[in-house]
Amino acid sequence: MPNSKAEAFTTALKPKQPEFVLATSDYRKKVIMKNNIAHFYQFTAESNKLEVIPDACIDILFWKKDGKIVTKIAGTVLEKGESDAELNSECFGVRFMPGVNPVDKFLPLYEIVNNEWEFSSMISHDEKEKLLETLFFANTIEEKINIFMNYYINHVETNTEDSFSLKTYLRNEIINSNGDLKLSDLSIKTGYSERYLNKKIHEDFGMNPKNLIRIIRFQKAVDSLIATIGNSSCISTALDSGYYDQSHFIKDFKKLSGLTPINYIDHLLSHSYNKKLHVI
Repeated sequence: MPNSKAEAFTTALKPKQPEFVLATSDYRKKVIMKNNIAHFYQFTAESNKLEVIPDACIDILFWKKDGKIVTKIAGTVLEKGESDAELNSECFGVRFMPGVNPVDKFLPLYEIVNNEWEFSSMISHDEKEKLLETLFFANTIEEKINIFMNYYINHVETNTEDSFSLKTYLRNEIINSNGDLKLSDLSIKTGYSERYLNKKIHEDFGMNPKNLIRIIRFQKAVDSLIATIGNSSCISTALDSGYYDQSHFIKDFKKLSGLTPINYIDHLLSHSYNKKLHVI
């Protein structure tokens, strides 16, 4: 494995859940890409269900409902799915970078993947009351971010991830390759056996290498489609995300998003994705 220092997180991946934007009103997003966090978001749900696509990430969600805050922690799905929402309720969410488990004292990552748990049960009684009460009375997303970060830094994130670790190296290699990578390639690059790397990736990311690489490649394609939405070249640009041909791209994209790339773009445009998304 190379000896040069790698950053704990590459900025080459910006995990997205476009359906969250489409099924909500006034969707606000704050990207930070530090402290193991990809971004924060806030919206008001216009449905009691939210469609979700694979992103390899964990989210913590705080729903403001019936005079209290309801919480959950949700792991990535492995194929397109859906999650329960609180109709007409305001949600504040935190999306972590792939491989980050903010509740590793309670659950391993593989138990969170394709699953949802109550987050408040993993907070001490005193901290639960303080965190949830202050979030409930916060008026802006900026206030909520500050409240969560104060809790997170003091009670969850005790150590910054080692930039020299095998986990960091594997994540950055997979992300920077756009998912155009095989386990055998990682074995050659690191000097570790494929068997060991398979076990390591499952422990650190909650899924096998094939699923992780596939999801990263898919997320890069989604990001590319959204970045070039409306351009005639958007499909060919997304194809460069690591798919070996157009047939592979269309088949895999439809499996993970429920739509072909062209239909996905039409879906975003017809539901005014860019108008509903407010990045702050």
